[in-house]
Amino acid sequence: MSPWSRRARVAVLAAFADLTAFNAYQVYHSPTRWPDFAFFYSFAWAGLKYGDSRMYDPSIQLAAVHAFFPGAPLLVVVNPPPFAWLLAPLTFIPYPVALWMWTISMIGALAVAAFLLAPATRYSRILFTASWLAFLPAYLLFVSAPLAPLVVLSLALAWKLTTGKREVAAGLVLSIGLLKPTLAILVPFALLAAGHRRLFVSWAAASAVLVLASAASLGVGGIKSYVSMSESFAANAYYLRWSLVPFLGDGVVWAAAVALIALATVLISWRLRHGGPEPVIAVGVMGSVLVNHHMTPGDLMMLLAPVWLLLRTGGGQLRAGLLGLAWVGGWLALIFPVLALVVAAATPVGLLAGWPHPALEPGRAERES
Repeated sequence: MSPWSRRARVAVLAAFADLTAFNAYQVYHSPTRWPDFAFFYSFAWAGLKYGDSRMYDPSIQLAAVHAFFPGAPLLVVVNPPPFAWLLAPLTFIPYPVALWMWTISMIGALAVAAFLLAPATRYSRILFTASWLAFLPAYLLFVSAPLAPLVVLSLALAWKLTTGKREVAAGLVLSIGLLKPTLAILVPFALLAAGHRRLFVSWAAASAVLVLASAASLGVGGIKSYVSMSESFAANAYYLRWSLVPFLGDGVVWAAAVALIALATVLISWRLRHGGPEPVIAVGVMGSVLVNHHMTPGDLMMLLAPVWLLLRTGGGQLRAGLLGLAWVGGWLALIFPVLALVVAAATPVGLLAGWPHPALEPGRAERES
């Protein structure tokens, strides 16, 4: 390794250390009084007390919130029923303890995802860990405990299982994404286009079971309430800032754009099928970001997964530099929401423009690191 390469590595880690300190400052001075988990906890408790069919009634969610947090505002939870089922055991634990357990679990999920996706070298593992600690949206992990890290971990595990030829298990793991379906909705279809049929069938089967179980638990009335609450949540202008809706409107033009993006995601994934699952999953994630009708700030942590996956594939200093720019765009997207769309659109286009590359031989990325 040349002296300049060593200096560049030190500079990158120094920059990450500085931004990590900034994140720590953000956590310490955060005005957040009611973390996301407070509403998750109340939501799961409402499902147990009132039944799944009533937990999407705004008055029920408000009553549940005030049962634990008198005077708190209502931040509606529109995650599907499996999310409430996942959290139900935590409602038997006092809220402060449950909050710590959930927060540590989400921090651990992102840390494990970074470790799994990092090439097996000391520098790479330090770099990947530093990259999420320094990522601006990641400070929300410590003050709000959003769900996105669990979906990022599911992508990392699915990648690991796919490369190990365990596609059925990979499909089952991907179904974890149904806890918040929009975050990675196009990833299974991207993998199907790339030839991972068993993975897709496994994911589709698990998804069908969860959807049918959810519908049965909600009933007709519960489904209507779920749709109504989801529509109300999706109309909030704050959550539309990271979507195409402000540019295209919430109508036919947006729907047509979503269809075209989904088709492009599938076609690009097919084109990149010989490069391994890394670029395919990356394209699926970026396509999912673009077709999202609405997002929350914590969802921006999804942008880490494509950067990590593509760093694994090598490609030289130019690609590393471009992925660095994508990381910076994701960091700034919390402040300038349009950058989330720019990064999500530019990544698949850049991959397609720079292809074909020979498929990487096993271990090459690790050796290049």
